[in-house]
Amino acid sequence: MKNLFTLIILFLLTLASYFLLKSLQEEVVQEKNAQEKKIVAVAQGVTMHYFNEKNKLQYKLISPKVIDYSNHHGTDFVSPNLAVFDETLVQTWQGKASEGYLSSDKDNLLLKKGVKIIQTPTGEKPTYIDGKEMNYNAKTSLITSKLPVKIDDGVVVQVSDKLKLDTRSKQLNASDRVKATYKARPKKP
Repeated sequence: MKNLFTLIILFLLTLASYFLLKSLQEEVVQEKNAQEKKIVAVAQGVTMHYFNEKNKLQYKLISPKVIDYSNHHGTDFVSPNLAVFDETLVQTWQGKASEGYLSSDKDNLLLKKGVKIIQTPTGEKPTYIDGKEMNYNAKTSLITSKLPVKIDDGVVVQVSDKLKLDTRSKQLNASDRVKATYKARPKKP
């Protein structure tokens, strides 16, 4: 009987601890979300270089106006231009948009409004991708979009509902819903 009473007390203490911990976690999340978003810096004509954990240049961001916020609210960019580099420091992608937002951890860059990115901008066969919104994740080296994009490689123009582009492997995945148009090249005389 004494063992049963002890087990019941331990069970109730465990249950109470669980609910107390859950309540405290919710309060911390609410407090973090309630932190006021304040502008802490505004800069004009900014060039930013971001390096990976191996201290290699991963991407460069140029913007005529940058607004940085307090309390982990990230950074806004006006007309950002992005250049993405591979491990050998060769530029593999470039992009631009009307607006940009960089997360406070500097891992996610969201490009919005009139987004244009180009694969191998200095190569012989660049691929152009246009869309309304694309996200570049520096940790995974992925450019993604959940909105329709137009992909033009000079031969075929495709419109896709989604996009996943690996800037390391140069693999481009479009959604199942793709519409493509073949661009006939003019005949040489």
